[in-house]
Amino acid sequence: MLLLIALQCHAAQIKSVKAEAEVTPQQVELFAKYNVILNSDLEEALRNGLTLPFIYEFKLTKPRIYAWYRQVAEGFGPNAHLTLKLSYQPLTKQYRVATTSVTRHFNSLEEALSALGQLKNWSVLENSNIDAEDFAGRIRLRLDGSQLPKAYQLSNLGNANWQLESSWTDLLLRKPVDTEATQ
Repeated sequence: MLLLIALQCHAAQIKSVKAEAEVTPQQVELFAKYNVILNSDLEEALRNGLTLPFIYEFKLTKPRIYAWYRQVAEGFGPNAHLTLKLSYQPLTKQYRVATTSVTRHFNSLEEALSALGQLKNWSVLENSNIDAEDFAGRIRLRLDGSQLPKAYQLSNLGNANWQLESSWTDLLLRKPVDTEATQ
């Protein structure tokens, strides 16, 4: 029984803590928080130089006509993606979380995972003119195995230790921040 508890405590998982959207006439901004835990296989691969690609996925679920229109007109599909890469730098003994435009360094894996699990001001559906009352969407975070080197993709095919994703979480509406009221 203790062995089972010990194995469950160190199982890889991503759990949603918060998922919110702020809808304005110009865009939809997403905010989310996830608790990310890596298992020993993923931690070892990370320490041995493998970069772990994580992907935030957004799915527009309402208004459906608009989602369909965007898919046909722009190849948008009802989805948007944001990739973050988690890596370890052995010379500096620091962890790094990087997007295409920003790289942040952390002294511990816990700090890096905390930063990886926090999404702020992710802009999607720019110039969409969606009314807040008509909006609904979902979000999730997952390890993107398709971006791993081919050798890892093949050797870990079907390996549950390398399957890491949260469930889809419905976005709650957040009131836009009124900058004039705060001044």
